[in-house]
Amino acid sequence: MSSTAGQVIRCKAAVAWEAGKPLVMEEVEVAPPQAMEVRVKILFTALCHTDVYFWEAKGQTPLFPRIFGHEAGGIVESVGTGVTDLKPGDHVLPVFTGECKECRHCKSEESNMCDLLRINTDRGVMLNDGKSRFSIKGKPIYHFVGTSTFQ
Repeated sequence: MSSTAGQVIRCKAAVAWEAGKPLVMEEVEVAPPQAMEVRVKILFTALCHTDVYFWEAKGQTPLFPRIFGHEAGGIVESVGTGVTDLKPGDHVLPVFTGECKECRHCKSEESNMCDLLRINTDRGVMLNDGKSRFSIKGKPIYHFVGTSTFQ
């Protein structure tokens, strides 16, 4: 795997420009991961009814343009500062429910619903800085549950 750490990369992604409209394959710029973030080269992804539900903008505040997808497998391409559990080349499954490892849920053996990193379908940006890591010609493309695996 070539070293693209710290650089903007380009990849193809299925972008939803509007609710319910066909996805469009686009070349997307992907910013480097920031502190405690991981950039993953997606090798396999799948369509889930949850993606379709939000793509059709049912039951939530529509946020477009957006890259959907939350079920995938891939390889770590690069990591941000502070990431110690993963390294480039590791095989991973992106998970939309992160773990801070400190809250009562993360320390529990019965729950994985982190107080800090709960599922938020309306956010569309990263927690660290409130920005998207995806863009097309400078225009932000929003995330979906922190994974956006349709790329």
